[in-house]
Amino acid sequence: MSVSPTGVIPEELMRRNATTDVMQFLAGLHIVGDLKVDYFMGWARAVGVKVSGSQRERVRESGTDRHGPRAS
Repeated sequence: MSVSPTGVIPEELMRRNATTDVMQFLAGLHIVGDLKVDYFMGWARAVGVKVSGSQRERVRESGTDRHGPRAS
């Protein structure tokens, strides 16, 4: 898998119509929510889309410091 300019989000998700896919990808990462939002916003800037506050909050809430993925 190639890596995008964000250094985290896969290159194949670096397209304008991938908002849902990017949110799902970030939800699966085992990192804190604020860092996920940073990656999400970096992706949005890179592909030229606007994301809503509710989308940012959903990404943040998937963080390990919130309700997100837990270590096995």
